[in-house]
This record gives sequence, C-alpha cells and structure tokens, in this order.
Amino acid sequence: MSNPNFLNNELQQTSIDSAYKFNSFSPYIMNGGLNSIFSPICIFCSSNNTINLVYDGSFKQCNRCKKQFKANLSKNQINNSVN
Repeated sequence: MSNPNFLNNELQQTSIDSAYKFNSFSPYIMNGGLNSIFSPICIFCSSNNTINLVYDGSFKQCNRCKKQFKANLSKNQINNSVN
C-alpha cells in the first residue's frame, strides 16, 4: 500500500508534452479534442446558409428558417469512419 518514493521526492514527472494525452474508445474524439466535421446543411429546410453557435460547429442556426439545431456529421466524416 505504501510507496517509498512518495516521501523521497523521487516521483517520476510527466512531461508537459504528454500531460494531456489520452486514449479514447471513440474515433471522433482524439487528443486535440473533438475530431468531427459537421454538415452545414439545416436539418429543417435543407439550406446551407447556417452559422455555428459553438466553436466546433456541432450546434448551428439557420439563417433562412432561423431555427437552431444539432448538426449532423458531414458525409465525408461518415464515409471516412466506415472505412
């Protein structure tokens, strides 16, 4: 249960380059954060005149019908994840 290195200041330090790296079960989540590309097409009226409401583009607002929606993955993203 005890670790003799704990009190002797001999703990191995984690380098700053690897401090925030992690493994994920999802192919859409990588070490840089969310690794998904979202479609700009409105799910209500099919317009491509949309704006991002969040930085990654996962939530959008349509400039045509003025509705807000959770964006679908782009077709390229879906095709790449199947291969």
